[in-house]
Amino acid sequence: MDNIVIKIHRLNSVFNKSATTLIPIDALCDELCDIINCNIYLFDVSGNIRAYAIAEKFSCKYTACSLENKRLPQYYLKMFLQSNISVLDMYEKNPKCTYPDVDKCLFKNRYYSIYPIFSAYKKVGGILFIKYEEPFSESDMVLCEYTRAIVLIEILRQEQEKIQQISMDMAKAKVAVDSLTFSEKKALKAILDEIDGNVGEIFLNSIASKTYTTPSTVSSVLKKAELASLIFTKSRGVKGKQIKILNENIRNELDKFDKNPRINY
Repeated sequence: MDNIVIKIHRLNSVFNKSATTLIPIDALCDELCDIINCNIYLFDVSGNIRAYAIAEKFSCKYTACSLENKRLPQYYLKMFLQSNISVLDMYEKNPKCTYPDVDKCLFKNRYYSIYPIFSAYKKVGGILFIKYEEPFSESDMVLCEYTRAIVLIEILRQEQEKIQQISMDMAKAKVAVDSLTFSEKKALKAILDEIDGNVGEIFLNSIASKTYTTPSTVSSVLKKAELASLIFTKSRGVKGKQIKILNENIRNELDKFDKNPRINY
């Protein structure tokens, strides 16, 4: 009893830390694996493994290998897809290795549990827990449930932060482009048209000639876009510049301008 209390206390510490600090999912799995002492595989509905951690006592000579293409073994994925409820404490006497190109696992008597993860009532992934020699006790299952909750909360929090960042990037691009003059918008659109992908080189005089503006206008719009964290510039000499796009939304905003050049949106 004392053992599970200690482990729950440690899980609480991880949960409290994740609530205030961004923890990479790989690092989170490592911490949780160390506490509950079983292997953890976090995967999506397509069977792609997003993160995994191996308990020290279940480490073997294949542990250092990467999972090939980081794919969940098909027999686990099939079981996961067939049901929306948890698969608890399943048993394999002579299991296959979870790593590719290896027939049999070096350990015998594998026990595993698969817990689905839902977001907005939709199954978006799952967690596979594996241990050997001993079945999952009730205490183990409590720890696995808590672990799933911690991972789910962290995933949802990070996804929400990504959504917020995307919204912020879109807003930054719109505000920055709206603040430019007509000539500066033309020059910036021409600059981006010269860039194939996210990085490219331009010449100020060439852009000025194409847009019937001046090199000083081109230089000015580059400075404004860089101050708004939309691009990064690096001098290449003889008025040449290397441009790296930091915020892809700038292209969308300038496409709107290109379609309606005389509308001040």
